[in-house]
Amino acid sequence: MKTPRKSAIGRLRQAAILASAAFAMFAASGADAQAALSMLHASGRQIVDTSGKTVQLKGFNLGGWFVMEGYMSPMDAGSLTDTYSVMKQLDAAYGVTEERALMKAYQDTWIQAQDFANIKAAGFNVVRVPLWWGQFFDLDNPTIPGWRSDAFVELDQLVANAAANGIYVIFDMHGVIGGQGTDVDTGQGNRNAFWSNTEFQSDTAWLWWQIANHFKGNTTVAGYDLINEPTGAPNNNAVWSAYSRFYNSIRSIDPDHMIFIEGTWGNWNWDMLPPPSQYGWTNVVYEMHEYQWGANGNASVIKNGADNQARDFANHASWNVPGYVGEFNAFSTDPSVWQYCITAYNNAGLSWTQWAYKAVNGTAPNYWGWYDPTFWPARPNVSTDSASEIERKWRLWSTSATFAKNTALNIKPSY
Repeated sequence: MKTPRKSAIGRLRQAAILASAAFAMFAASGADAQAALSMLHASGRQIVDTSGKTVQLKGFNLGGWFVMEGYMSPMDAGSLTDTYSVMKQLDAAYGVTEERALMKAYQDTWIQAQDFANIKAAGFNVVRVPLWWGQFFDLDNPTIPGWRSDAFVELDQLVANAAANGIYVIFDMHGVIGGQGTDVDTGQGNRNAFWSNTEFQSDTAWLWWQIANHFKGNTTVAGYDLINEPTGAPNNNAVWSAYSRFYNSIRSIDPDHMIFIEGTWGNWNWDMLPPPSQYGWTNVVYEMHEYQWGANGNASVIKNGADNQARDFANHASWNVPGYVGEFNAFSTDPSVWQYCITAYNNAGLSWTQWAYKAVNGTAPNYWGWYDPTFWPARPNVSTDSASEIERKWRLWSTSATFAKNTALNIKPSY
């Protein structure tokens, strides 16, 4: 049953727009106080700023934010498994306008301005932000006519927050239209329809053009991560072709930002990628993810994985491209294991972002979040709770109210 909140939601949306504009002005003034970041670019095997100074990116993935995942975010206490199903359930119960207001309430709670200040205060300089197609399009129409008028409201706010704290942003396409695999972290699980659908491919290229056009020239944005973990691809050529198409779409409007290209399928190493010269790619960064699934906390296995990342980067020195560990987890609450892995990446000259900045629970003992819950408020049952109750419960999960730094991990930029 729909709740009688249509006019109220209209007023709330107008207020939210005004508040967002006021916030942007405030954040911009903060950004002025914080020295403006320099546009980054790839130079040989390093990332450098406009003065030629090497910048090693070190920070966190802001997981569970725009792409909800049940193991790490308070998305639902019921049976819903991905962001798409949460949004569709809210659409069916309360209508699209209310659904978007509720999702905004969740997003405005999960990551706030203070979170960027937390990251900056600890000495880190980058966040990787998972995105998916459903935050840009109507769920039933992921094509150009289905483009959302509010597509960039939240992204503009996060970039302003990042700029105010001297933090770079990497936009990571965690879910292309149709899905690049079957995992729920694509935003809509059990699809993997992207590779066989030329319209999905064209519309995702158009989406990347829109993002690049919106953020071109913005020095807070480090770059664009084309496809997260394309594990459902039929072969390497399909992935490389998609990468090249998205690369060209971005470069047609944005010649300056770095483009991040992942080798995160198949063997999950540099051999999954071609030399950048093969496609004429320039100003690119090659990205790997490091997860020793099944290590069961075996420190030697986890450390060896970090060493392999460093070795693989060194073995491809002739490609003359920077390396980046876009996701990793040491699967341990032993701080010495984290220190070993991070030191290995630092010494190799690899940039890195840990997965993830904050997580609700994960596998006990919790090694997933740099920030950990101090207690567990209720999660909403999106299928049975009222709209007001869903919003109330989601708003309990801000970092400042519910989380504290996970000191067991002792994650630092360097040791």
